[in-house]
Amino acid sequence: MARNYHEPDPFRYSLGAFIQAGRSVSYLLQKEQAAFDNFGWYQSWVDEAKKDPVLCWLNDARTDVVHRQALQPHSWLEMRCVGNPRQPVDDEEDGPIGTKDPFMCTHYYMFTGPSTDHTHEFTRLWGIEGLKDRELLEACADAYDRLAQLVQEAHRRLGDRMATFEGMRPYSGEKSARDLPCMQDIMKHRVARTVIRDGKEVWEGEPPGLHDQK
Repeated sequence: MARNYHEPDPFRYSLGAFIQAGRSVSYLLQKEQAAFDNFGWYQSWVDEAKKDPVLCWLNDARTDVVHRQALQPHSWLEMRCVGNPRQPVDDEEDGPIGTKDPFMCTHYYMFTGPSTDHTHEFTRLWGIEGLKDRELLEACADAYDRLAQLVQEAHRRLGDRMATFEGMRPYSGEKSARDLPCMQDIMKHRVARTVIRDGKEVWEGEPPGLHDQK
């Protein structure tokens, strides 16, 4: 999801895959309840999960394909100029040049506009119905944490442990350090900055092979 944040369709497909995988965790655990001497602890987790907006959203997401209609009212893309020589540095109008269609990829705005002698910054936010005012990478990181805790507790009760989760810290926002690299520094995935190289605008730090996957 983080890799495809500026690629709308691959992002939607990745989100759908996350929803499908996330929903399957509790289903698979229920199928294995015979392995536990007492499964009451799971019901306690379910009761708490019903109070969690992110887990409620995950439970209510009934499809593995996220349609544009679910994202459209809650998502946006802002494009701003950086270092425009025709714009005074202290001019209040310098900077944001408008909100663009978030369902067009960043490359579209880089390659279809007029030639430029300055760079741009593209900032996106993906949101979805059912998660009011939540950015989706952050919300999915929350969901992952809750499910990771569930799986870790299941292993503990069976006398085992999962080294993957050793030292995991609670998630508390974009500045939190995470053991899983893809869940650290969410803002860096939301913002794409360009540079001018050989007279062309290039996405600085673009994930390798991003368009090769199409």
